[in-house]
Amino acid sequence: MTVAAALDRVGKRYGRHDALQDVSLRVEESEVLGLVGPNGAGKTTALRILSLLVRPDRGTVSLHASRGAPVVRYFAGEHTLPTAVRADRWLRMWSAANTVAADMRPLGVLSRGTRQRIGLEAVLAEPAPTMLLLDEPWEGLDPDASRWLSEEISKKRAGGAGVVVSSHRIHDLADVCDRCVFLVAGRLATEWVSASDLAGAADRSALLYAAFDRAKGAI
Repeated sequence: MTVAAALDRVGKRYGRHDALQDVSLRVEESEVLGLVGPNGAGKTTALRILSLLVRPDRGTVSLHASRGAPVVRYFAGEHTLPTAVRADRWLRMWSAANTVAADMRPLGVLSRGTRQRIGLEAVLAEPAPTMLLLDEPWEGLDPDASRWLSEEISKKRAGGAGVVVSSHRIHDLADVCDRCVFLVAGRLATEWVSASDLAGAADRSALLYAAFDRAKGAI
């Protein structure tokens, strides 16, 4: 397997708070990695560092591509979308193929779930990303949109992308992830769950919940 991105002993501090402490992580091409942790664990900080939007205070971050320069797409949630921009124009800005939008009103007047779907459609319009970073992507989505998102993540993996998904929705992660790691209080737990573990489990969500509880108790 080829490494798409890596964090090596990364640390990030905001004031007196250590958001990340000595985190080392590798994401392979054609892999969906689930980043699981409670609120305030440092998941968003890790994604922002992987996206190169935030610099770590310590350690290094590296991105790799089999061909050409790395192409990274990051979605931080519907609240990050520009409220005054029309939905159709936002989609066309990201891809000329998005010529028709379900709604031509400004993003700010749409429902949370609709904004979330549009934001995801824009990011997923990139045909060949090296890295796809999604922060709580299932939040606000209805069942049909949730299924659509899981299918799109699987398609990006099949196309060779490394995908990192941060989510509290354990059942969604259990369906799409090849590997899940646990971030607690800014530290990465030594325990992780592989695709083979999930494939052999009668209840994939229960397995992930149990591993998460052990990770919280170990840090």
